[in-house]
Amino acid sequence: MDESPFTAAIPPSPESNLGFASWVREITEAARATLTRPDYPDDLPRGNGETVLLIPGFLAGDWTMHPLRDFLRHHNYRVEFSGIAFNLGPTAGLMPHLEQAVERLFGEAGQPLIVIGQSLGGAFARALAHRHPEKIAQVITLGSPIRFPVTTPLEAIVRWLSPFHAPDLAALVEEIGRTPEVPVTALYSREDGIIDWQSCLQDETAHCVNLEVSGAHSAMGFNPEAQALIVREIARVAVAKKKKDGP
Repeated sequence: MDESPFTAAIPPSPESNLGFASWVREITEAARATLTRPDYPDDLPRGNGETVLLIPGFLAGDWTMHPLRDFLRHHNYRVEFSGIAFNLGPTAGLMPHLEQAVERLFGEAGQPLIVIGQSLGGAFARALAHRHPEKIAQVITLGSPIRFPVTTPLEAIVRWLSPFHAPDLAALVEEIGRTPEVPVTALYSREDGIIDWQSCLQDETAHCVNLEVSGAHSAMGFNPEAQALIVREIARVAVAKKKKDGP
């Protein structure tokens, strides 16, 4: 397989804030967040039963997104997992699997979905928005790489798994980097210990914004600050759409 911008991940330089130490810090923060009691503030906007599809990050699965699922359900959203036990990256069957999930949930809900992706899951969410703009109302990415190749301490693992990836990833990488037609909110953290946070920044437009949060990459779905921003962004986009569509 020819090396693509995805598989050509870049190892961190010695002067970078990324490396083995940041990876250990990420694991620690994720463990701490898992053990922290959930916080469900009463002053946050609530949904109207909209369907939300969650896509986990690289080397993760649906099981890592339980806290975010519970938080969103508490705020009156219908939340569905994507059916990914372990995300190995852009394998040949991954995008078709996600597209089928979008088709099924859109058919069940009868209205466009909100798609939230953690890390690499958010990159795939952007690609889905290009392929199915009529079925996706909004995308929210959580520490998701948008610009490839990415600097990461996981570079060796990315290369090791590359034989399992689809043979031609250039089109997918281009799709991820291009601005979708649907609203996209990209959450990023300068404290990210897994990828260079600058790779998470999208080109801002009237409907695509970048929002900074604090905390670790791996714990962003657990992060109360990020969770609050997620429901506020869903509400903001819904209000903007209602104004645009009129009475």
